[in-house]
Amino acid sequence: MATVVVCDDDAVVRAAITAVCEELRLEVVAETDSGLDAAEMVRRFGVDLLVLDLSLPDGSGERTLNAIREGGTGAAVIVFSAYANDPSKLVHLGAREVIEKPDFDLLTAALKDVGASLAGAARDREDRRAPGREVSRDTATWRSPSGVSSHHDLNHSLQTMVAGDAVVAFTVVGLDNLAADAGPLLVADCRLAAARTLREQLRIQDLLHEAPEIDGFVALLRGGDARASSAVWSRVAPRVRSASIPGELKGAASRVDALGSKDAVARVIGALRGTTAGSPAFLSV
Repeated sequence: MATVVVCDDDAVVRAAITAVCEELRLEVVAETDSGLDAAEMVRRFGVDLLVLDLSLPDGSGERTLNAIREGGTGAAVIVFSAYANDPSKLVHLGAREVIEKPDFDLLTAALKDVGASLAGAARDREDRRAPGREVSRDTATWRSPSGVSSHHDLNHSLQTMVAGDAVVAFTVVGLDNLAADAGPLLVADCRLAAARTLREQLRIQDLLHEAPEIDGFVALLRGGDARASSAVWSRVAPRVRSASIPGELKGAASRVDALGSKDAVARVIGALRGTTAGSPAFLSV
């Protein structure tokens, strides 16, 4: 549950904001009319969100915004004030949303949006939790500057895999049609965009390799658990779609068993060879 500090000079307004937060299942850990106290509470309790008025007994809420930003807590700030005359300045100072008081409908919508975003971030962190076993550090030869290693290094990386780890293969169906219409350079750009998206959604201990057999990539999920493959897919698929990469992302996953990591790679590559639009997007083999 996301945590909130409410800062407003009016006790009635503070109570109303708290009621909205609680209705949205956001936990209000403190209310205050002091901007300095609000900044300290955010820091001390590691609060996720601050709802901030600008007209406060101890000065302008802009000073609190500066304190939050300089403190580097990462807390989101919603400014809720009748004196927000320069919203762009407040956003520059670190406000996520600027809402004119007393528009509680808009405040409720903003709180709901931020709460959903924070919940998604929490799930993302959980999906990328630490490995369940000790994982050796990468050598410099395993990755290019983009974070994607050559397929020539795949056998070397597979030596770091053990039973229970997972392998996921990805390819984008439909890029060949794009090549005929737009040329190979655009196709290369699309594959690079897909690679970057994949790398961003993997944990630091996971490795990503080119897979020319499927014009795609193979991810090695080291030290994961039974949920690792589906968790990666659930992060990657919507982000590839939102990146407007032409074509359809397909994936196949397999856990490493007694047959070894090379066999797991062969299974996922085989599952994706010859895939077409309309076939299942994600396969477990």
